Amino acid sequence: MFKPCIILASSSPRRINILKEYKIDFIPVEHKIINEPEYSGNTQPFEFAKNLALDKAKSIEDLYPDYFIIGSDTIVIFNDLGVNVSHPSLISSLPLSSSLSESDTWEQRACQGLSLGKPKDAASAFSIIKTLSGNTHNVYTGIALINKNMQLYESAYDKTEVKIKKLSYEEIYSYIYESKPYDKAGAYGIQDSTNNIVESYSGSYKNVEGLCIEKLIPLLQKYNLI
Repeated sequence: MFKPCIILASSSPRRINILKEYKIDFIPVEHKIINEPEYSGNTQPFEFAKNLALDKAKSIEDLYPDYFIIGSDTIVIFNDLGVNVSHPSLISSLPLSSSLSESDTWEQRACQGLSLGKPKDAASAFSIIKTLSGNTHNVYTGIALINKNMQLYESAYDKTEVKIKKLSYEEIYSYIYESKPYDKAGAYGIQDSTNNIVESYSGSYKNVEGLCIEKLIPLLQKYNLI
């Protein structure tokens, strides 16, 4: 029986590997969003992740109007768990590349959280991991399934709570040198086989890896794609 073609709007090796692991037939095609927006706190983190997943899928829909396109986005949010961000030692460890403007206060943003994206270099990776060290944060992954000709635009999300080990500066430097986490939101990978810095997690493992597969599978089944 012929199955409609599925496209993954991503070149992420982790997302590609997850779909392969679940034996889902697909074609990887990079999305067309050049400068991905950063989470600013103006919306809920899960809404941001879902909307960006939709935007990634929609960015190539004109090229593949008959196809089912999967879009995905993952963001790491620190301090939407009620951490006291006014504490001086914590403030000093927050990355300079955060999306806060100079007029914002840490207290005003406490309920929305800080987005810790992909590090630009070793220094920003160190700053991000130092912030997460010994603390718990949330990972939100949005997923979208679209088909232009069918006018199908559906999305979902998952959230996983992750705790990072308490790390010394030497351990952080070693992790960055060995893992080179420059393409990972939050500057770490839960799937790292050596020198793993994750202490524990609650929720979906794959969600942290980069694809909320447990939310995607029901969508694919709904449209008889698997």
